[in-house]
Amino acid sequence: MSEMSRVNTDPNILFHSYTTEPTEPGGMDIDVVIDTPPVEAPAPSATMVSVPAAAQQKATRTATVEHLAARRNLPELNANAPEVKQTISELRTELTMLVTDLRWGGQSTKETAEKIIPLLNVGSLQQWIPVLVPNILEIDRAGDLVPAWLYIIGQEDPVDLPVDANPAETMIGRARRIAMLMLGFYKSADISEVLGTLSTDSSSSLYATRSLVKQATVAAMKALANALKEAQGWAKVDVIDAFATLNQARFYEIMLMSGLDHANGLESYIAVPLFRTLPLENYLRGGNNIAPLLTQQAALVVNQILQDSMNYAGNNSLPFIFERDLPTLTSALFEGARNASQWQLVVALHRLGLLLGRYWGDISRSVIQDQRIIQPVYASLPMMPDIERWMNSTGRDVLWEGLNNQEEAFLPCLKVLSELRDPRASQALINRLNTTMQITDREQASLIGQMCDTLVQLQDTRAIGSIHELVKRTLNVDARTMHDKRRDNLANGDADIPGSIVYGAAIRTFAQFGDRSTLDFILRAASDFDPYIRAQALEALKSIDPQGEDARTRTVVREALNDPRDTVVRVACQLITQYHDVESVTALRMLAETRPEFASSVQETLKQLV
Repeated sequence: MSEMSRVNTDPNILFHSYTTEPTEPGGMDIDVVIDTPPVEAPAPSATMVSVPAAAQQKATRTATVEHLAARRNLPELNANAPEVKQTISELRTELTMLVTDLRWGGQSTKETAEKIIPLLNVGSLQQWIPVLVPNILEIDRAGDLVPAWLYIIGQEDPVDLPVDANPAETMIGRARRIAMLMLGFYKSADISEVLGTLSTDSSSSLYATRSLVKQATVAAMKALANALKEAQGWAKVDVIDAFATLNQARFYEIMLMSGLDHANGLESYIAVPLFRTLPLENYLRGGNNIAPLLTQQAALVVNQILQDSMNYAGNNSLPFIFERDLPTLTSALFEGARNASQWQLVVALHRLGLLLGRYWGDISRSVIQDQRIIQPVYASLPMMPDIERWMNSTGRDVLWEGLNNQEEAFLPCLKVLSELRDPRASQALINRLNTTMQITDREQASLIGQMCDTLVQLQDTRAIGSIHELVKRTLNVDARTMHDKRRDNLANGDADIPGSIVYGAAIRTFAQFGDRSTLDFILRAASDFDPYIRAQALEALKSIDPQGEDARTRTVVREALNDPRDTVVRVACQLITQYHDVESVTALRMLAETRPEFASSVQETLKQLV
C-alpha cells in the first residue's frame, strides 16, 4: 500500500483545502511556479553501484528495480521526430479538452483523471518526462488539473508484476509519477504536505522529492525535513539527494545528523551525495563548535566512500574519494582522530591507510597513470608515518575500547583489529561466544557467523571449543535430527533459521580448521532436518575426513545418496569420488534408476570408481 493511504485521498477535499473562493469563474488561488527551466527526469546524484542483498528483499525489490532503472543512461528522445511531435500534438489537444470540460463542462475529477491516465502511456518514462511535463504545464498553468493529479496519485501501482518488472513502466505507474512531478509546479502548503508524505515511501519518493525541490518553499523544506525523519531505504536516498540538490548550508547539519542510518544496505547511495555536498573536513576536525555526533557521522561517511573507492575501475573513471582534496581530507581526519579518539574516526583512518597503500602499489607498477589520482596520493603519503605510529598505539586502544563497550562499534572495530592482526581481537570474540546463552534472532545469529569467520581468519584454534559449547548451549541438536528431513529450505521467517545460521557457521568453521576432533559433531549434523545444514556437513567432511578413513563417514555419505535434497545428493557423489568408495557402486546405480535427474552425476562418479 502506498503512502497516500496515510492521508485523505479525496482529491476534492485536498483540493479545496488549499484553494480560496475563486475571483472569477473557474479561477483558483494557486501560486504557480512561473520560472520553468527545462524539465528532466529525476537524476539521482549517486553513481550507480552494486546493490547489496539487503536491498533485494521482497519488500524493497520493486523500489530497487525502479531506482536502478532511473540511474541508467538512456538516449535522449528527439522532440522534433515526426512521431514524437504527433504524439505531443494529440496529447495537447486531448488535455485542453479535458481541462475545458473539467473547468466549465461539469466533468468530474474522477472522469478527468481516468481519461488522462491512458494519454500519458506513451513510452519510456525517463525519456518522455522532459517532453511531456513542459507541454502539460503550458496547458494547465492555472492548476485546474491538480485534483486529477491527486486522484491519480491516490491509485495503487500494479501488485501482480513479475519480480524484475519496473512499476514505473506500467500505464498507471507512468501516470502516477508524472502526476507527482506536476504537483511540483504549484506552490501550496497542502500540496507540499502530500508530497512530504509521498517522500517517505520508496515507491513514490523519487518523484515526490524532486517536486518539493522545485517548489522550494518554506512548506516544501519543512516537508522534506519531516520526511528525512521517517524515510528508510530508497526513500532516504531520495530525500538526501533532494537536500543535496538544494545545497543550502542551513540543511547541512540535519543531513549529516541523519547519517547512514535506516539505509537498508544502500549506504553508498547516501554517502556519495553527502560526500559531494557537505564540508566534511570541518566536521572531521571537530572542536567546541561541532557536536561529537556530527564528527562521528562525517567519519562514517568518509569510511563508506573509502570502501567504495578501494578498487580502480579504469576507463577514465575517478573513484569518489578523489573528487575532494585528498591531502586536506587526510589531514582533517587525522587531526580529528587525535583530538577526539572516537572509534569512527579511527576506523576511517585505517581504511584510508589501506586505500593509499593499494593505490601506491598500483602507481608504482604503472597500473595507474591518471594524474588526478597520482598527485593526491603523492601529497598524502608524507603523513602516513605519523598516522601509522598513532594507529599502532592510541588508535588500537580506541578500537579496543569500542569493541568492549559499544555494541554498534563491535563489528567495525573487530574488523579493523583483525586486519591489524591484534591478538586482542581473538580474545574479545571468544569472550563474546562464551557469554552467549541463547540465540534470539537472525541478526544475532548472523553476527555470530561473522565472528566465527573472523576467528578462522585469525587462525585461533581456541575457537573450536568455544563454538562447540555454544552450539550445545543454544541448540537442541538431537531434537533437530528427530524431525523428518526437509527437501526445501526453511521458509523466510521460520523460527529455526537463527539456529541453522549458527549451526552452519560452526560446521563451516570446523571445516576450515580441518580439526578431526569435530568429526562426531559433523556426522550428527549430516542427519539434521534442514537441508542447508546437511549440505554444509557433507562439504565439511571433504576437509575433516578427506580420505574417508572413518567407517562412519562412508556410511553417512552413502545414506546421503537417498537425501530428498538434490544438493546434498550431488555433494555425496563428490565425496564418493574423493574416497574412491567402490562399495557405493550398487547404491549409485540404484540412484540413477530411481532418480533419473542424477543419471549424469552418477555416470561421472562411476567412471572414477570403475
